[in-house]
Order: sequence, then C-alpha cells, then structure tokens
Amino acid sequence: QYLADNGYETIFFDDLSHLEDYEKPVILTFDDGYDENYTELYPILQKYQAKATIFVIGVSVGKDTYKDTGEAMTPHFSLEQAAEMQQSGLISIQSHGYDFHEVAGRDPEPIRQGVLQKADETEEEYIAFLREDYETSNALLMEGIGTPVEVVAYPYGYSSELSEAIFAEMGVYATVTTQPGTNTLIKGLPQCLRQMERYGITENVTVEQLLELVQTEAE
Repeated sequence: QYLADNGYETIFFDDLSHLEDYEKPVILTFDDGYDENYTELYPILQKYQAKATIFVIGVSVGKDTYKDTGEAMTPHFSLEQAAEMQQSGLISIQSHGYDFHEVAGRDPEPIRQGVLQKADETEEEYIAFLREDYETSNALLMEGIGTPVEVVAYPYGYSSELSEAIFAEMGVYATVTTQPGTNTLIKGLPQCLRQMERYGITENVTVEQLLELVQTEAE
C-alpha cells in the first residue's frame, strides 16, 4: 500500500531494458514458491495492481512433502496456480533452481551449498549438473506455464564463475543474490544484470525502513 500510495511502479526484470520509461520503478521478488504466495500475496497484488516475480524451487512445485522422503514441509503452489498467476499479468514465474536446495539430514552427504560445486565433484560433473538442473527447471516451466527460465535467484546468495557462465550460455540474462545493496544499471552493459543485489524485507522491516531503502536505491 505504501508503494502504491507514493507512486512507485512495480516492474518485471524484462522492463529493465527500458527503465527510462519509469520514474520510480521497483522490483518485488519472492523466493521458493510457497502456497501462501497464491493464497495471500496474489490477492494483495490484485488489489493494488502490483507486479512481482516469484522464483520457484522446481522440485517442490505442488508439493507438501520434502522430495522423496515423505517428510512434511511448507506447501508450495502448483503449476496450475502458477499459470493462473502468470496469466494475470501481475506475476512472473522464474527459477530458484530445480534442485539446488539440499538439507543436512534429509539429503545425502556431502550436501551441496546452494549452487556451489561439491568437494567431491569434478568440474565436468559440476558443469553437467548446472546444465541438467537448468534444463529440468526450464522444461517444467515451459510445460506448466509456457514461458522459459530467463532469471535465476541463487539460493542463499551463493554463486560461482562457472554458474554465471553456464546460465548465460543457457539463456539466463539476469541473476540475483541475497546480498543487500543498490544496483547500478548501465544501458548496453548486460553484465550489470548479473548477481544483482536485493534488500531482504521481513515482518520486522517498518514502513519507515522501507522508505529509507527505496530512497537509497533511487539515489
């Protein structure tokens, strides 16, 4: 409501190519693809006609149990719900990796730290993993909502030179981390859309603090 009342324009990553068309642009992002994005967030976006990008964990789409363990986890929205939200024109569905998230005690050791290479993994194996994960995630979204993966959110903010190179090769034009900070965008320089920083907004962030953050970005 604050953003709407104060003239901020919510945009998609695609809109960064013509940023000059907006006076006070802001990108809203949500990670993981939890069910509450559909039940709670989506109605709020409809109310304010605001746009947002949701980065889904491919292996968890439509699930309420963790991978093949049968252990309960926070439910995630389905492909059908994702398609409905995307077709509204208010939400863009992008990738948080198909299976980049591994949890100690639930996944085989050694677990992967986000998108990083495992200690017992060769470079060739690592590159093959990155490509396969992208292709699986892309196929899921193409089948479910008809759009490709073009933006990737790195779990925990971790990335590597190889992950950046492989994703660029696969058609990903932007990547985002969890590191806080302001991004400088330079027209004609695609590198500035890689490893973009984001401000984490939790229930503990006040409207006044939000104002300070967006004003800092505007400067």
